[in-house]
Amino acid sequence: MKFNLLALAVSSTLALGSITTHAQPIAQDAVKVSLASNMQQDGVQYLDPDSAEARAELAEMFADAGWTPQNSPQLYKELHTPQKLVSNDLFATARTMNTAFSTQSDKELESLFSHLGFNIVQEGSTKLFKVRLLNSEPKSTKMTVMTIRLVNEKGEQITTKQTSRFFGDASASASRKLIGGEATLESAYDYVKRAKAIYGEGTAYVLFNDGTKVLKKGKVKYDRNAILGMLSKELGRPMTNKNTLVSVKPLPPVKPIIIGPVEPDPVFLRAEQAHEFKYAEKESFQVASFAANNFFDHVVNHPKDWKKADGSNKNVSGQDGKIMVCLNRDYGDCDYPMIQAGGDYNNIPHVTIPFQGQITLPTYISKVLFKEDGVLENNNVQPTDVMIQGKDSFVDKLSNHTNHVRNSFSQYFNINYTFDADTWMPMSVLSWNIPRDKGVFAKPGIFERRQDAYWILNIAIEENWMGSPSDAELYFGISGDDYNAETGYSSYIIASTEAPALPQSGAVYEQAPLQFSYSCLAEGSLILMADGTSVAIETLNIGDLVTGASEFSPKKKETLRIADISVGVEHLPMIQLTTDEGQVLTLTESHPVLREGGQPVWALNVKEGDKIQVNGGLATVTGYEQVDYKDNVYNLKLERVNGDSEQGESFVMFANGISVGDLAMQSENEFNTHKESVEDVLKRLPVEWHTDYLNSLSTDK
Repeated sequence: MKFNLLALAVSSTLALGSITTHAQPIAQDAVKVSLASNMQQDGVQYLDPDSAEARAELAEMFADAGWTPQNSPQLYKELHTPQKLVSNDLFATARTMNTAFSTQSDKELESLFSHLGFNIVQEGSTKLFKVRLLNSEPKSTKMTVMTIRLVNEKGEQITTKQTSRFFGDASASASRKLIGGEATLESAYDYVKRAKAIYGEGTAYVLFNDGTKVLKKGKVKYDRNAILGMLSKELGRPMTNKNTLVSVKPLPPVKPIIIGPVEPDPVFLRAEQAHEFKYAEKESFQVASFAANNFFDHVVNHPKDWKKADGSNKNVSGQDGKIMVCLNRDYGDCDYPMIQAGGDYNNIPHVTIPFQGQITLPTYISKVLFKEDGVLENNNVQPTDVMIQGKDSFVDKLSNHTNHVRNSFSQYFNINYTFDADTWMPMSVLSWNIPRDKGVFAKPGIFERRQDAYWILNIAIEENWMGSPSDAELYFGISGDDYNAETGYSSYIIASTEAPALPQSGAVYEQAPLQFSYSCLAEGSLILMADGTSVAIETLNIGDLVTGASEFSPKKKETLRIADISVGVEHLPMIQLTTDEGQVLTLTESHPVLREGGQPVWALNVKEGDKIQVNGGLATVTGYEQVDYKDNVYNLKLERVNGDSEQGESFVMFANGISVGDLAMQSENEFNTHKESVEDVLKRLPVEWHTDYLNSLSTDK
């Protein structure tokens, strides 16, 4: 299922409080456009979870959520159990990334506590305004409790306060936790219009399996005018700066320009004077027609889901709900194949992704800012960068792989500014076009299979809502220090984000997350042909006939034709399987192998003692080894000679005598899509958490 986000969402993506660790390698999402304004209060704090104040606050949070010592005994027991000693690094509030061109072999994981901003969705006949918060940890957890809400300067709620708990991690690659609060569009608009300031408040309380704890709190100040503009667009209410008062003395009338005989009503250069105010709107504050002004429009050209696999698993135009980056092949639904003409990636374990698009904003953008600009740190604004974040807490950024971000990337950003004299509204079109060979991610761990990886493009800007200096002086009478006082610093974000609770209807724009994919057989693998001979896979041609079987009848051999051949390279250790009958086969970890009952399983998940299908029956796996491999890898797309096939059918072939899947089966089994049942959760949870979890099925709805 694909989830959609609407128009511009206002956000802060703050990779603060990073905690790093080294770990072994371990749903449908939509793009959202976001605005992260200056974090002017508090920022992100790491607090002592065992202090009396923290325990009292957490107990109140639990009670508000309906969690009591009776229905959640283990949660309250953990609350009052002191944590084990922890490293001082746990309480760091920020981490500087200095891993450019790192050669370390271990994968570096990071903690990420991040406001993911706002979106508007339609549920039935009601439009909802939603705010969301993400937490991701680099080590396994017992419990994660998160809460988020949007408030005004008085602490009054604009959205509902949402509190959720997550029982451990469904898998080693499921560290991301996401929650959201909501309000009806009309309610949010009314509160935001009356508010003087708007804050996002979020908390994450995490219990780790090693006995440690962490308590994070974040309070972020958002741009009230930007949120009001987004809500106004959805409600169809006009917006203009023309009736906005400014804090200057009234300007003297401008002398008329007289053409020909003097008429009773001469024409003035300035139709209205600027008036004095105390930084507040009139009761008659209006908002303009957004359909005409294209308010907060945005376009994403890259990365984009623009290819899919057809019925024959061939690359065709279309969308399949994921942006597939193929790490070692160009086939099927590859949106961005890594195999390039003349390119040898055997010794270059990096990923390259282009970024191209634009956003239209009702403000004057004077410059794009990067981490070399000290003004950002002073204003708590994240610099221009692109980040990829995996489900397992893996994070990489473009800034990791250059010594000077501004020198490397400023040339790829462009600003086009205009001013509407009728409504006194500035408008800036900010566009970017980072070519693929410059969008390099090369941190150890990037070159792995990944499902639903976030990509976050953060653009930091210097802006002024009045317009350029000349327009501000002409229309508002503001210049010099008064104009500079209105200049602010914000970050505008486009990001793919997990949104499992959001409905599919009501969206006008969508974009998928990144998927990193690979799977093939080693060069030299011998394929059983239709005539009974065995031929090295790299010597085969399209149209050759092989012996194989349908996935629906894996024990019934038949003659199949090679419809296509995938050739690639491999950067990660491969799996070498040995059987008691002497077969030895080297294949990528996700290549499907058929078990005793005909069920495909990743080579990575085969164990010594397993029975797998081979030519002639079954064999027992006696050897399992991860081996380094630097040569080409291959796979075949098979079809029946007469072209007939059942819907969704894939085929198997015999490589070195072992039954393995073709390209179609490989694509079907690329990612583990198993959904946890109640029984699954109980099996992985310690028994002391069972009561809490079972009660949560009714209390946490």
